[in-house]
Amino acid sequence: MGKNLIAMMLQEYETFTRSERKIADYTLEHQEETQYISITDLSSRCGVAVSTVSLFCRKLGLAGFNDFKLELARAALPNRSVLGGPGSEIALEDSSSTVMGKVLSAMQDTLNNAYHMLTEREVAEVAELLHRAGQVVCLGQGNHSVVALAAWAQFSTTSPKFKTVQDAHMQTVMLSTLSEGDAVLYFSYSGSTHELLDAVEVIRSRGAKLVLVTRYPNSPASAYADVVLLCGPNEQPFQFGSTSALVAQLYVVEVLLREFIRRDPEAAEHCRRSVGKALTQKCV
Repeated sequence: MGKNLIAMMLQEYETFTRSERKIADYTLEHQEETQYISITDLSSRCGVAVSTVSLFCRKLGLAGFNDFKLELARAALPNRSVLGGPGSEIALEDSSSTVMGKVLSAMQDTLNNAYHMLTEREVAEVAELLHRAGQVVCLGQGNHSVVALAAWAQFSTTSPKFKTVQDAHMQTVMLSTLSEGDAVLYFSYSGSTHELLDAVEVIRSRGAKLVLVTRYPNSPASAYADVVLLCGPNEQPFQFGSTSALVAQLYVVEVLLREFIRRDPEAAEHCRRSVGKALTQKCV
């Protein structure tokens, strides 16, 4: 896009429909906030349909809502520090010591926020669901596939029923063999990727349970999840999957792991002893 998004909205304002003007008005008044919300949240706050927001973005020559947020962030770059989120901005002139301190502070804030976003009832519900499931598939896309892999690595030392797969094609194959007694633990910051929504269709067709770990309670996939666990910081569009988001989700993994073990500590200990015995053979 050659022209600043803000300037383009102001220039094209008179050509917008009434609904499109609601979107433009909200965005112009809440430029910073709009960069952190989902398309579902924006449509709700503007009182328009999600499809109207998508059409509005395309009318501006953009590929979609994520592209819209990217251009909105780019328009604000001259007034923003080079890295980091609100309260932890890192400037080019900062020393290495300052950078270390700011990153530490940001991570501490991330964990604190993750703790407060979880509820005891939802954590207990998910732990019980995982405990009762015949098999549990841990999935994610992009950066969050790393979290899914870490979750499987941790849970697999306590029970053989946990599985994962990284390839998108093989994920579909695995999901298509699930039964009503199985569950899927899915990690997605936005809760609105095509891969996730495609997976939701397969999971629902098999009658399996879906636990979604996401930032947005009103994301498209949240409406189909049996339980939604909220976590994650506000990401700037230019962060493209921040470390803070991964740290928040890993915190959720650790909480669920501890709760899962508490429901059958003897079985978990038996499995861990077997794993530990096997792994000792790999040490020099």
